[in-house]
Amino acid sequence: MDQRLRTRLDCVANASVFIYAVSAVTLPICLVTIKEELGISLTQAGALGFFATAGQIVTLILSGFAAARYGKIRVIKCALVMVAVGLLLFSRTSSYGFAIAIMLIIGMSSAVLEALLTPLVEDLYPEDNGSKQNLLHAFWPAGVLVSTLTVGELLSRGLSWRWVFVGVASIVLVILASYPASRRIQLPPSEARFRYLGDILEQPKFWILAMALFLAGGAEGGITYWLASYIQLNMGGLPRAGGFGVAVFALGMFVGRYAASKLSVRMNLGTMIRGSALLSIFAASSFFWVDHMWTLCVSVFLTGITVACFWPSLQTYAARMLPLDATLMMILMSCFGMLGFSSGVFFMGIIGDHAGLKASFVLVPTYLMLVLALTLVERHIHVRPVAHRK
Repeated sequence: MDQRLRTRLDCVANASVFIYAVSAVTLPICLVTIKEELGISLTQAGALGFFATAGQIVTLILSGFAAARYGKIRVIKCALVMVAVGLLLFSRTSSYGFAIAIMLIIGMSSAVLEALLTPLVEDLYPEDNGSKQNLLHAFWPAGVLVSTLTVGELLSRGLSWRWVFVGVASIVLVILASYPASRRIQLPPSEARFRYLGDILEQPKFWILAMALFLAGGAEGGITYWLASYIQLNMGGLPRAGGFGVAVFALGMFVGRYAASKLSVRMNLGTMIRGSALLSIFAASSFFWVDHMWTLCVSVFLTGITVACFWPSLQTYAARMLPLDATLMMILMSCFGMLGFSSGVFFMGIIGDHAGLKASFVLVPTYLMLVLALTLVERHIHVRPVAHRK
């Protein structure tokens, strides 16, 4: 592939992760306003995020087979169109039922981006040791950082949350137009077949790493989704204060992923993951000793740094440790990560209704302790020989 075309595709993939993050966190930043306008509870508000992932698992798996037939670029472009349409429709919602239906559309379309952007960069840089993947995923917290500050400020100035969703949809369409034509791009073919699915699912090491990503995703999702609401409801902050808190967490994640992209060149990827898991437990537990905004920001910033590497690094580590179809395996890993993300959102909403939002944050260090336990167990799990399948 021409180097300029490779660079352009790399940049637009980064931009896609950025806007994917923006579209995902716009809902939680607007959640208090939407909750009041639609008259829903915390559990129902958390369920909006849960329903966004309800159809994602099937979509994630099918996107691998669609990419094998039509090519990753075409499928990604279609997903961006549907995300934009979903955001525009959500800006017109007036009932909880309609909101759930639209979140299904947005969630399923976003699942395609989650499924294919990581393998796309894997195709561009097949010898990457985790550096390019961590850099790609650094654009997720960058999107969270920019959107939370911007959306929080706009809401504080009185702009309707509906216009916020229209604005995000417009940016999605701009990024869509920036993709090069698929016919100009030659990527390694993805041979996604159900027989390869069996090869992956038979590996105990895959299940250990996938469950670690499930739990890491849950910890990340719980903080991302509920932190702004916690600041507004428990600390009496304006939407801009809630946005600022999430932005600090996102800044920590950006710093952590950028640092991981550099460290992965110098140290073993497994060691980096286990070290991050240990440090993240202490960082997340510090949340319960904070009593004002600035100490809260320090706590979530450190948590952001220490949890940052899990999502990209666990996927890359699995691809390096298991000599199987990387595209399909990364998609399956994303299935677990997104399920975990939504589980953190949903269970914290339930705990918040019964014991308060602060108590619900106990889920984060609990999930992270289990991540550490699984990554320690994984070291002793051997790769099974792959049976020949016809």
